[in-house]
Amino acid sequence: MSIKNIIKRAPVVIIGIPALIGFTFYTHDVFMVFFTIAGLLILGEAYRMSRPNGTEPNVWLGYLIYLALVGDQLLGNGGSLGVILIVSILLLMTWEMFRKKPHVMENVASTFFAAIFVGMAMSYFILLQQLGYEGQGGHLGGYAVLTVFMGVWSCDTLAYFVGSAIGKHKIFPRVSPNKSWEGSIAGLIGSFIALLLIVRAGWLPGLDYTDALILGLITGVAGQLGDFAESLVKRDVGVKDSSNLLPGHGGAWDRLDSILFAAPLSYLYLTVVVGL
Repeated sequence: MSIKNIIKRAPVVIIGIPALIGFTFYTHDVFMVFFTIAGLLILGEAYRMSRPNGTEPNVWLGYLIYLALVGDQLLGNGGSLGVILIVSILLLMTWEMFRKKPHVMENVASTFFAAIFVGMAMSYFILLQQLGYEGQGGHLGGYAVLTVFMGVWSCDTLAYFVGSAIGKHKIFPRVSPNKSWEGSIAGLIGSFIALLLIVRAGWLPGLDYTDALILGLITGVAGQLGDFAESLVKRDVGVKDSSNLLPGHGGAWDRLDSILFAAPLSYLYLTVVVGL
């Protein structure tokens, strides 16, 4: 990474990380609103990236589906999920009759899939921050979110440096030509170390070292898969970044691609298996 790129990235890191930690631990509504908006930005980037292939997603209806899903998960405990899904499909197909756009199935499929994927992933991420909110002032959920971030960041950091130094055996050259097995394994080890230290520090009550290894596996493997998934889309449409929203960092999807995979699985593990 060049000095110029580091300087370009620095303001986002210096301002963004402390702000993120602050409202993760000490707010509820701000966190929810911030990441709901982040999801809308990701969805918009996904829709823009589908256009070079001739697809014309129904953007505003996709936004409404996304907001309905997030609202239902956060306010209605997911009780209306089935209704939202079937109504969304019916609306998309009906609306397509009046749009007079080619590639009808691609339009409907891209609109529906992106809204469902981003909507459900961001819902579970926000729910992760709400763990124990009423009884513990949000700290349990804050630690849970920071745990996922630390696992993903540790993986990304170690994978980058080890892969840059000794990476020779490529994983998916067609998808991400710079990613190597050496870097990937190092990143997974980084996630394991981060989670072992977090469990030892007692951030999340009731977790043992087995839980640390499983969460390390989730953040390390699922996080990298999220990165590969976005790279697959970007390479398919021939773009480097999902947008230029953040100088030196790309778009919202570029920053949260790993979280979209790691956070929902972490939430399900912590709630269903651990019982937090």
